Amino acid sequence: LILATGGPGMVKSAYSSGTPAIGVGAGNGPAFIDKSADLKMAVKRIIDSKTFDNGTICASEQSVIVERCMEEKTIAEFKAQGGYFLDEQENKQLAKFILRANGSMNPQIVGRSVEHIAKLAGLTKVPSTARVLIGRETNVGHEYPYSREKLAPILAFYVEESVDAVLKKSQEILHLEGRGHTFCIHANDDEVVKHFGLNIPASRILVNTLGSLGGVGGTTNLFPALTLGCGAVGGSSSSNNIGPIDLINIKRVAYGVKELETLRQEAGMSCNSSGGTSTCSEGA
Repeated sequence: LILATGGPGMVKSAYSSGTPAIGVGAGNGPAFIDKSADLKMAVKRIIDSKTFDNGTICASEQSVIVERCMEEKTIAEFKAQGGYFLDEQENKQLAKFILRANGSMNPQIVGRSVEHIAKLAGLTKVPSTARVLIGRETNVGHEYPYSREKLAPILAFYVEESVDAVLKKSQEILHLEGRGHTFCIHANDDEVVKHFGLNIPASRILVNTLGSLGGVGGTTNLFPALTLGCGAVGGSSSSNNIGPIDLINIKRVAYGVKELETLRQEAGMSCNSSGGTSTCSEGA
């Protein structure tokens, strides 16, 4: 059995090997902060999550999405807790270092500190107190680095006009990269949570908790694991947090408890045998 955790190329190779495989692709989980949320706690959890191991856990948040009515309050709260919003020029500078020329994530930023990434990208105005770098984005696509998975303390920031638009943008991000993986929602409105839970293509819908540690079971009651299945929608054979039960084969010794006649009777059929010929008719 091959247990493959990594990029889509490696997972595809595992499934093509001819050996049974469980593959786990990229995470790219958006985090939606609803207007019903405790904003201060939502921001705290997102920053705590994104700075844990400098964002290397695949379930960590990659984007923050809010409605227009929450924009100013959310920006102010992020700034108060150590979020640094890049200006237009800084946004472009950092974007060049998120991806390599072939479109894959730049290993130079993976798991590195804000200070290191700022130096790498030539960002001279980032204060020493900054905990995460935040870039505004409106688009989603392979050519838009902030909409991709970033295993570093870097977040994209999207503003949408309505809850339905937030849902659509979240779906778009996950279908680009991260299908079946993880989605975070901060809300105290159960109907909003239910609506997103039913419509988001993710195997883990994390409510009012950290993406990184919630996804792996640290702050939730999910099975504790660092390999997170993406299910059929993500091209994986399991949607579970992969544990021992996913990895074992069970040999079963099964005793017969019924005869053929019993099965026919249970199915409502009556059968007669005469001269070597059996005829059956459906019972009343």
